[in-house]
Amino acid sequence: MPASAFEGFTPETFLFLMEIRFNNNKDFFEANRARYNRVLKAPLQALAVRILPCALKMNAQFDQRVSSIVSRIRRDTRYSADKSLYRDHAWLGFRLPGSSISEQFTPYFEITPESYGYGMGMYAPDAAMMRRYRAVMLAWPSEFLAHAKRLEERGFVLEGDAYKRDRFPDAPEALKPYLNRKAIAWCFSSPSLAPTLAPSLADEIADAFDLLRPMYCLLHDKLVKED
Repeated sequence: MPASAFEGFTPETFLFLMEIRFNNNKDFFEANRARYNRVLKAPLQALAVRILPCALKMNAQFDQRVSSIVSRIRRDTRYSADKSLYRDHAWLGFRLPGSSISEQFTPYFEITPESYGYGMGMYAPDAAMMRRYRAVMLAWPSEFLAHAKRLEERGFVLEGDAYKRDRFPDAPEALKPYLNRKAIAWCFSSPSLAPTLAPSLADEIADAFDLLRPMYCLLHDKLVKED
């Protein structure tokens, strides 16, 4: 793990992300590899170490290896129509060992050239898992809605592709915005990069993870019991 403490990102971090967007080729990256390590990879690793204890409060089984938490800049283009070699954004994602970030309920932090954000959710539809989440919502509606309201009142936006037609006509109306989704997430995003330039960003993320934890634990714990 990195020995250095998280001191914040720098304006050069976001300049690098913008430049790789418009110079998305191996020559540019290799010429700027040391810069990438210094302004993006190293502070991301330090931030991962700093907020890992907060993530482990959600799930003590999360993979603790920094290499599994920090996104890679090189994209896997084998199965994608987008053949861009490098990402113009970066993230931290906390997941269970041997599992895919995209198909589980993942606490995350992300930066782009224009914004930063954090939250928790599932970003690739997993029909079987969503069925199980819906079962939790229907079995514990008051507890679920209380957690959802608390998140949304604090600026987290409910995201996830919704079905065009109501698939749960007999469910309580308050649950329908959550039930009628192919995937579900609560996300906070800010266009102001100023908070990312200070060490206190780690405290902001830690506070957010504390706020997200009751929802994560409700869904995860009930899913385990349903098994």
